[in-house]
Amino acid sequence: MPKSSTLIRSLALIGAVGVAATGVVACGSSSSSSSSSAADTMATMATTGTATTDTTATTAKKATEVTTVAVTLGKPSAFSLVPDTTTAPAGKVTFTVDNAGTMAHELVVLKTDTPAKSLPVKNGLAVETGNIGETGDMAAGTSKSFTVTMEKGHYVLLCNLPGHYQGGMYKDFTVS
Repeated sequence: MPKSSTLIRSLALIGAVGVAATGVVACGSSSSSSSSSAADTMATMATTGTATTDTTATTAKKATEVTTVAVTLGKPSAFSLVPDTTTAPAGKVTFTVDNAGTMAHELVVLKTDTPAKSLPVKNGLAVETGNIGETGDMAAGTSKSFTVTMEKGHYVLLCNLPGHYQGGMYKDFTVS
């Protein structure tokens, strides 16, 4: 009888692990690693009687997260460039740009060590060395978005239509 008692306890433990694993799969990450994580959890629980937490799905989720930065152009004044933040973590960054002004604008993102106010100017435009992305020309009242991958460092956000950079349409931006 002791052997069948051990067998019954083992089956009960396996059943409990199966129920717990079902909850892990149902509530866990939507990535394909969920079922292998559940299997790993079940195997660990069956051999040790305790559960472990698999952080692979959590790490993968963080690696795919996208930071969103909203930028308003042309408001509160004609040559305003106002991001909702001037910092972001390294990785994918989506710029959602709203031209709230009364004239065309654009948003250009440059990776550079040069401060925003000190970019070289040639033929009335800031030199765009280090350009990693931009909206292109945007008519007044329009919105656009674009996503770039940003490494740690210093960046400049600017409108580079003729005279707009000189009019003050720039901001320093830091990625950490």
